[in-house]
Amino acid sequence: MAALTHPLLTPAEFTALMDRAGWKAPIELIDGEVVVIPPTGGDASLAQIEVAHRIRAWQSDESRAGRVLTDVFVRVGDAFLAPDVAWWSEGHEPPIGPGAIGTVPDLVVEVLSPATRANDVGPKRRQYLDAGVRELWLVDPAARSVTVVRQSGDSRLGDSDELTSPLLPGLGIAVGDLFA
Repeated sequence: MAALTHPLLTPAEFTALMDRAGWKAPIELIDGEVVVIPPTGGDASLAQIEVAHRIRAWQSDESRAGRVLTDVFVRVGDAFLAPDVAWWSEGHEPPIGPGAIGTVPDLVVEVLSPATRANDVGPKRRQYLDAGVRELWLVDPAARSVTVVRQSGDSRLGDSDELTSPLLPGLGIAVGDLFA
């Protein structure tokens, strides 16, 4: 069996490629490597939609500004990453237009799947934190858990715990509600 290799591109080359593809190609640029983003499956999709819905509902119920987005590319240093869910606080909202978003989110959510787990918990985690993401949620449908990553350390929440954040005061999500 041959080893899988990823093409190496500069950020400028990646941008040109994505411009030609209308920023719709399912790929990321991680540490200079082009990495395919495969569909994650029903359990991961459910968790992604549930998190985005809960954050958006919290904003609406509390009349809070900010922006929650899914299925976008975010420029993080020299990387172009596609977080499953990204949230920007009031006054920090990115402009919306063609191409990658250049404003680093305050909160990023990555839903782990067998195809993306190594990148999500490895280089993407490092790149997000190095770029100034204040909080990263690693949602693991297989383990029915969420790992909350902050500069101060990690905390792992199980199925019966409640997911909260100082970035989103008043939001509480029962971790078990994220999974089928």
